[in-house]
Amino acid sequence: MSPFFSPIRKKVIFFDMNNTILDRRQCFDSAFLEVMNDFTARWDPGEMLFTAQEALQSYKMEWSRHRKAPIRSPISPDELRHICLRKALQPMPVNVSPAFTRSFFEQVEEQEDNFVALFPGVEDTLEALSQNYKLAIISNGNRKRLQSNLEKMKLTRWIDQDRLFSSEKDGPRKPHPAIFERALKTMSTASNQSVMVGNSWRNDVVGAASSGMDAIWIHPGNIKKISERRIGRQKVIIIRSFKQLLYTF
Repeated sequence: MSPFFSPIRKKVIFFDMNNTILDRRQCFDSAFLEVMNDFTARWDPGEMLFTAQEALQSYKMEWSRHRKAPIRSPISPDELRHICLRKALQPMPVNVSPAFTRSFFEQVEEQEDNFVALFPGVEDTLEALSQNYKLAIISNGNRKRLQSNLEKMKLTRWIDQDRLFSSEKDGPRKPHPAIFERALKTMSTASNQSVMVGNSWRNDVVGAASSGMDAIWIHPGNIKKISERRIGRQKVIIIRSFKQLLYTF
């Protein structure tokens, strides 16, 4: 199979961070269980009507139900987390107030970095791509935390902190065009010389296309190993895993 992109036409590859390079779902699950187990360790065994694993699954099912609703409620992510946690811990002897939810997820976020992990093939893929392209990050989230993750996972070998563009520092969140335009300007590259790689159709693919960039969507549920779509004039390649990037460049 011939590659879809080449160093002749493309100069920079931008990556989303969470759930594209870093397996944040696995981190979240492990951190949630750690905090939940620590919290319930104080209780009398007779009060335990629900295990930490059951609480996690209930939380994720409730979150998924809200996110997949045909018409989404205009509530913030913090409010949604509170609704889902309250539902998940309903069988437990605890008052899930907004303050409890804030404290709970602050602890989860602190624990997450202890479980941070790369998706399979990330290091080998970045090493190969770095031979012909400049690599950078465009990610929603806390810049300090993103920098810490870059360093902890030794990703600065390929992507230094000057090539990290976060919504917290560099403008609105994806999919707003401003964060993509800021990254393009700083990297001294044109939109048609760049490709965006991410797991979110809305944030990464549509956001990049609105800025004139081609995109690669990592979608594990894709029926074909590799397929192609168009958003207007922009090319969108769909792959199942990070490792398949080696077949697109």
